[in-house]
Amino acid sequence: MFREPLEWIHKLLDELGVKILKDYQSVEELRDIIAQYRLLPTDAQIALTCRYYGISTIASLDEDFKRVPWLRTIP
Repeated sequence: MFREPLEWIHKLLDELGVKILKDYQSVEELRDIIAQYRLLPTDAQIALTCRYYGISTIASLDEDFKRVPWLRTIP
């Protein structure tokens, strides 16, 4: 039922060169980022993963990411 649409999506992502990254996992760093930048756990996980992979710009309308010094947001 969902096999064909999923295959189409995977093919499109491959053609566009989109890479799916695994979340970086560090409980201590996650807690630090939550506290230091006053982020929700999911936002802190995104910020931490971006830092780990050297990602400096993300597309987001979430104003909370503006408190994270290593991230720049674009709408």
